[in-house]
Amino acid sequence: MMMFYVNDQFYTVEDIEKQFELYESLSHLRECNNRRVAICTVDIFQYIALCLYIRQKGGSVVPIHPATPQEGTMRLASSAGSHLLLFQSIDSCIELSNHSNNQEGVLVQMSSGTTGAPKCIERTWSSVEEELDSYVKTLPVDSLTNSVVACPVTHSYGFICGVLACIRRGAKPVIITNSNPKYILKKLKEYPKHILYAAPALLYTLSQLLPIDQQFDRVMTSGTMMPHSWLTSLREKSRQVLQQYGCSESGCVAIHPNVEDPKEMGYPLPHVKVTAGDKQTPSEIIIEMSTQTIYTKDLGYIEDNVLSFLARMDDTINVAGLNVYPQEVENVLMDDPRIVEAVVYKKQDNLSGERVCAQYVSSEPIDHMELREWCRKFLAPYQVPMEFVFVHEIEKLPNGKVSRKKLGGIPV
Repeated sequence: MMMFYVNDQFYTVEDIEKQFELYESLSHLRECNNRRVAICTVDIFQYIALCLYIRQKGGSVVPIHPATPQEGTMRLASSAGSHLLLFQSIDSCIELSNHSNNQEGVLVQMSSGTTGAPKCIERTWSSVEEELDSYVKTLPVDSLTNSVVACPVTHSYGFICGVLACIRRGAKPVIITNSNPKYILKKLKEYPKHILYAAPALLYTLSQLLPIDQQFDRVMTSGTMMPHSWLTSLREKSRQVLQQYGCSESGCVAIHPNVEDPKEMGYPLPHVKVTAGDKQTPSEIIIEMSTQTIYTKDLGYIEDNVLSFLARMDDTINVAGLNVYPQEVENVLMDDPRIVEAVVYKKQDNLSGERVCAQYVSSEPIDHMELREWCRKFLAPYQVPMEFVFVHEIEKLPNGKVSRKKLGGIPV
């Protein structure tokens, strides 16, 4: 049964059915079966209902983050080939194209943009269904466990894995749009059997604010590798920490049911075949689906059927022929208790080809020679950053991820 919460408001099947009746009375929605509809709204109930309705009609959906201003929304909607844009209201319908198409309905996702300009990626609703079936069969969670979705539902992580998969297994998703950590912790206490979907940075923040008498039931991390120190803190305060891996083209393809090492992404889902190198000779992670083969440009390996991710191939730093994986260096920096956040990236070097650089946020001033000596305790000489840069905040993309290319001054 299709029921869910948005913050403190509960919505029933009847609420969804009433919305469907309303949409049927509007010609621009009733006739959406061969059209692509971009949606940008702060009304998350309206957004979910529209997605379900358009999917049922065989139309296509282009989700746009609700904080996007109107001019930016129109640009994104147009670049995705949208016919209609619903901006903040179903009555505010902007016609972008009057050419319908006869293609199968799709869910459009934009790539993260961490390795270049964001790309428009189309996934058929049938491929989303295939992922959902596989995901629900694999996820070690029962129908009494609520998914608490504290990440954007305009992205497949929140929408497919957080909301649709929860509904598919008979539970009620709790979608949180209030980003106040204290509010999120309050909601988690209301649902003692939960799996919390959130980005690594938010999970770590919540773990630091968690009252001593409270524990997370289950948490799911995805999107970027979590520093070792963050994972350790999270594991101490959670009954179970899970991790999933995928990409915009495929959705989720692997789940780890109890992650102890951040680079371990988990076991491949049954609907895909995932290949990579071995521990001694890692290589590109390749995903084979029923309709396509995806070359991820991620470097990794498989050992005992567990997929591990090392780095984006473009982010790997080649120092005089030796590979440096940024996460390994970041973990060492983050183990210094004064370092709050760190990111490692590459710059061109006349002697070694590429050199290791680091930006960091710290709770107090740190002499860079002291940082260098700290790194030398744990890293090979070629892994030690040649350049340290203190910043008050590490620059991030709108999706919360870091572009290492941009930090290194490399064109994207």
